Amino acid sequence: MSGPISRLTSRLLPDPGPGRLLVLCTAVASLGNGLYVTGGAVYFVHVVGLSPGQVGIGMSLAGVLALFTGVPAGQIADRFGPRGTTAVFALGKAAALAAAAFVHSFAAYLVMAVVLGLAEQSGHVARGALVTGVMGREGRVRLSAYMRSVFNGGFSLASLAAGLVIALDSETAFLSLFWGNALAMVLVAGLYMRLPEVPGVPREPRGKRPRGALRDVPYLAVAQVSGIVRIGPTALAVGLPLWLVVHTDAPRALAAWIMLVNTLMVVALQVRLARDADTVRGAARLQRLTAIVLAAACAVTAFTGAMPAWAAAAVLLAVAVLFTFGEIWGEAARWGLRYELAPANAQGQYLGAFATGDAFALIAGPTLVTLVPDRLGGPGWLVIGALFVGVLLAGGPVVRWAERTRVPEPEPAAEAMTARA
Repeated sequence: MSGPISRLTSRLLPDPGPGRLLVLCTAVASLGNGLYVTGGAVYFVHVVGLSPGQVGIGMSLAGVLALFTGVPAGQIADRFGPRGTTAVFALGKAAALAAAAFVHSFAAYLVMAVVLGLAEQSGHVARGALVTGVMGREGRVRLSAYMRSVFNGGFSLASLAAGLVIALDSETAFLSLFWGNALAMVLVAGLYMRLPEVPGVPREPRGKRPRGALRDVPYLAVAQVSGIVRIGPTALAVGLPLWLVVHTDAPRALAAWIMLVNTLMVVALQVRLARDADTVRGAARLQRLTAIVLAAACAVTAFTGAMPAWAAAAVLLAVAVLFTFGEIWGEAARWGLRYELAPANAQGQYLGAFATGDAFALIAGPTLVTLVPDRLGGPGWLVIGALFVGVLLAGGPVVRWAERTRVPEPEPAAEAMTARA
């Protein structure tokens, strides 16, 4: 028994040390997120009395505003050190979740949702800088893959638990979701502080400061192109189930199985398939693979509306596999590009700037994958697929442009200390 268990542990967890502690932080956070995301919207509609539209407005506003906080949050992490900064943002998220239990109006909900979104996104940026500081250049992409694999598994389990709370239909049970998530984030903040300290970068004199991330046009171009592939997960989670129910004869229950396939594949394969993303060349190759499989998935989906039920079901399951490979490769490519093309002494600031590439997928993605296929039918999926063809054509040139404009820098002192340890 110890052999299979040991192999399973090695697939889900890195070697003992700071990396495993970071994965533990991710696991605890994922359980809290799964509880809140699944049950929170139901609580605000069913108990507080908000409309679904109001809940959606709050979530969208928080997501859009969070895009503008990435660079400032990264600068804070660079200046004062990512370990303490990440812990502070985790505590901010805990405070927002605790406040959610006292929300009784739309205005209060908006404030809570925005603060929660800002703390979430800022913490994500600071955590990326922390991963670099703790793991160094050689281990940061692989650890990111471990963290994402564990997050997906924990989030799914917590979502099932939140479903039981929803079934109980009790205000006290709903509030337990908020308190449970808040306590989880307090625990996560404490775990972050057990990691090795990563020193901040001293502020340089005004005349000697390098250009800021928002002025690095080639890097921002890579971020925008890479961000387009994040429409793929939205297409899988939102567009494909809607298409299945409205435009095909496939069994409706298949929509739930599609997401199960996605979760299992991410948990099982993310670490293995991210193996080559720790160099710019490897990450660029994975980005090309991502664009190819996502474009192919859209093209195949376009023809399922005219298929018999059994054929549509089989093809849509295959499409879900293609979308999931695109998601796995796409995330790995983004990690490699955002880390490797960012200066060693400004990882936080640059990771925050890279997050601006999510804007198109975040704002336009849900409308694109639902409205366009619904209005145009099968050709609507070809329109979406054309976006991924654009990534295939533009990805290589913008990555090479960014490579040519990099300024060689020595490795940060924190990484050298980690290597010696």
